Amino acid sequence: MRAIGLLAYDPDVRAHSDALPDSSLSFNLGAMSEHRFGPPPKSDFELTPTPGEVAFFRENGFLVVERITTDEEIAWLRGIFEFIFSAEQAAGRGAPVDRSGTRDSSEPLTLSQAFFPEVRFRDLLETTHWRNAKRYASALLAIPEAELTSWGHMIQKPPGGRAALWHQDHAYWDPEFDYQALGVWLPMHDVSVEMGAMQFIPGSHKRGLLPHCHADKPEANVLTVREPVDESLAVACPLPLGGATFHHNETLHYTAPNTTDRPRLAYPMEFQSKPRWREVPRDMPWVEERRAVTGKPPMAYVADGEFIRL
Repeated sequence: MRAIGLLAYDPDVRAHSDALPDSSLSFNLGAMSEHRFGPPPKSDFELTPTPGEVAFFRENGFLVVERITTDEEIAWLRGIFEFIFSAEQAAGRGAPVDRSGTRDSSEPLTLSQAFFPEVRFRDLLETTHWRNAKRYASALLAIPEAELTSWGHMIQKPPGGRAALWHQDHAYWDPEFDYQALGVWLPMHDVSVEMGAMQFIPGSHKRGLLPHCHADKPEANVLTVREPVDESLAVACPLPLGGATFHHNETLHYTAPNTTDRPRLAYPMEFQSKPRWREVPRDMPWVEERRAVTGKPPMAYVADGEFIRL
């Protein structure tokens, strides 16, 4: 999963901040919301993490939850997902971004992402998945639910789609801030290792932020950890429909190329506390390399469908 909680990297994502008035600290985009899919299916399915799950996450930096929402809600979510990635939406607001990296125009997309779908479809913040995931995030991070906000993105990896290289989500953030966060990764179907299930290096979150580098041109913003990863330590996490993984923002993770004949559809979300300004920015030269090409982004982040200046 690639973290973009701050509007720091993709010009397509940064364009959203144009709607934020200079005189305002925040701008709620609820008026732009669409309800064409109706509300999410009603459900009383609730999950609370066990002490064992919390302990496992804090020791290993990741967690597998076999069932976090209902099949009916996944079907509802998939309808939104397929609409966003449909041909008719290719040039529309919130259209997916090409994350293939450098490629010839004649070559097919190998990875695409749609950022902040909750801005357009506010009902995504009313789902069973969102409520259960936030409850888990609160317990795993030891942060009250009231202090957590979220943002999401949707990823399509077609057959033949590229790997998401070993990285930490923190590497994509701005060096001016500290924050606490985790990611929850929800596929829209059963997902196998061959299709691109999440893989983690247990305990890697205890090493702090590791040096990263660009695996492509800096403007492509495809990062990978600089030092080789001992892949013999990796734990692959295939999931059934309705299952999800959680991972700390400094846990090394990876997804393999999609070698199946089906597209892999995933809906990651990030839960985070409010970013805090650092007295001295972190040393993140890969961020400065990108900024040298694209410019410094606005200091803002997305919180439950709202753009907030820092």
